[in-house]
Amino acid sequence: MPVDPALREIIGIYRQLPKFDRTISAQEYREIINPIFEQVSNALTEEVAKVEDRIIKGKNGDIKIRIYQQKPKSPVLVFYHGGGFVICNLDTHDSICRRIARLSNATVVSVDYRLAPEHKFPAAVVDAYDAAKWVADHGDEIEVDTGKIFVAGDSAGGNLATVVSIIARDNGEDFIKGQILVYPVVNLAGITRSWLEYSNFGILFEEIMYWFTEQYLRGKEDALNPHASPIFADLGNLPPALIATAEYDPLRDEGELYGALMRKQGSSATVVRYNGTIHGFLNMYSFLDPGKELIAQIAAKLAGF
Repeated sequence: MPVDPALREIIGIYRQLPKFDRTISAQEYREIINPIFEQVSNALTEEVAKVEDRIIKGKNGDIKIRIYQQKPKSPVLVFYHGGGFVICNLDTHDSICRRIARLSNATVVSVDYRLAPEHKFPAAVVDAYDAAKWVADHGDEIEVDTGKIFVAGDSAGGNLATVVSIIARDNGEDFIKGQILVYPVVNLAGITRSWLEYSNFGILFEEIMYWFTEQYLRGKEDALNPHASPIFADLGNLPPALIATAEYDPLRDEGELYGALMRKQGSSATVVRYNGTIHGFLNMYSFLDPGKELIAQIAAKLAGF
């Protein structure tokens, strides 16, 4: 399917950036790219009944969360933002969380996990799990239905969402009832056909992906750890997953393979490919119909549980 015409203008914004330099520091890159994500993602901001920032305690220190509540005693979505484990924050994904909460009448808890390279793997994983467990343990306090907890995330956030599901299962816990993985990165150890075809297309380039991985991992051996590359995990007996991929995304094939492996190992997984679009299209929902459609699909999943 041809690239969505509205997408070309957005790609043009990113192409105006200086050429990526692998010697740049993570903080310098955040200062360049985060404001652009905020500009694109938050072009349309919606009102939610209640929005609250909180600091919760994790095993390794404080974790900042933002709670979007449209209706009390509702299902709750624990959301992990993307950004290669290095960039983005609560503000870059604020509008997405607002829209999901408003459309679903559910509660969204967005997690500001620690970023690399200041905090290498598995710091983000620890924070991600601790935040989800906190929600499960504090349902009465934040007025959510702890029998209806979902985890979700885009890209690196999708990685964290499914790894949290794996950890909870391995701990004998069943508080996570579903996972929503948006073009997730699930294999840091290899490349696929879509990687070869589209790693120099759109906004996610091969050089940046390698740089993200180098920032995140302590060493090459971490790439084979199932908590970094969940495609190597036991994928049986996991919460049902909705996996959204993009046609022109280097991560498309690994996300679709992940869904196939989940099904092969006995878990439920529905994979939906959004054609004519690229990695990051969820952040572009203000401009792109596929982004709006995906948020509507996520909201319907929550509302219908």
